Amino acid sequence: MAQIKARNSLQKPEYTGTRCVLRSELLIQGEFMKKCLTLLILAMYLMAGSAFAGPYNAGNIEEVKQVFAGTPLALTRLMLDLHLSYFERNAIRYMDVRISPMIRAEDHFEVPVEIGFMLTEDQIPSCLRGFEESSGGKMTSTPRSINVSVSAETLPVGKPLLSIMLFTSFHSNAGASYDNSLQKTFEAFSKVTTFSPQIKKASLMPQNKKDEKDITVSSDTWITNLRIDSDKRIQMTGYATDARLVNQLCRDLERTGAFSELWLSSMTRNIYEKQPVMRFDLFGKAAAEIPAEKN
Repeated sequence: MAQIKARNSLQKPEYTGTRCVLRSELLIQGEFMKKCLTLLILAMYLMAGSAFAGPYNAGNIEEVKQVFAGTPLALTRLMLDLHLSYFERNAIRYMDVRISPMIRAEDHFEVPVEIGFMLTEDQIPSCLRGFEESSGGKMTSTPRSINVSVSAETLPVGKPLLSIMLFTSFHSNAGASYDNSLQKTFEAFSKVTTFSPQIKKASLMPQNKKDEKDITVSSDTWITNLRIDSDKRIQMTGYATDARLVNQLCRDLERTGAFSELWLSSMTRNIYEKQPVMRFDLFGKAAAEIPAEKN
């Protein structure tokens, strides 16, 4: 038994030494693998940098821009920049814009856009004209619907500022011409009535002037809200100094040829700036084709 114990005691240092040698070899191999992995990662970074940054000079970048110049995204950005620059040149206060997802078809694409801005009544024709001027070539921008409301802000000269929300669509030119019916509708509207309150003018106007039948700009009526939908349906809310003038307004609007099927929805007595007025709501349709004016 003493010999067996002595033999085990003699073999134990040899086993411990072998275990230490194996452990040190494993540590050396682990350090070597770490170094190899580090060198491999550095080589990959160098190869990626040379692949993405090396061969592209200024000429190549311009070629890439030319390739993507006609893409739907680039054309949409171009149309939006044209409209915003036009509003800025014509002193139209831009408010906000909402862009819907792109609608793709086999031969064209379309981007619905809703633009809001503040302007005066005399700036509406130039605003709508900007959509026509920016159309052509590869893209067309046709206003589809519009909502005009009189805001609480007024200019120092007394003109009220109008809040306009206009829905349009930027679509690739698929052979369809620009539709300027909305612009012609507002031109006919401005010849009959206005968005400016007429209560002060009516109180100062002589009685013989009120009885005249040849009305050009307004007949003591004014509109506070006008909505024209994409299906040509119209809704108006306004005021009149006399109930008879509401029916006269309907006849004058239909006489322009830009409005049809106008009917009175409601009319109630109200007070506007301490003066008795009639508040009314009109419904109707805008003509699809407006006849040209006769000289």
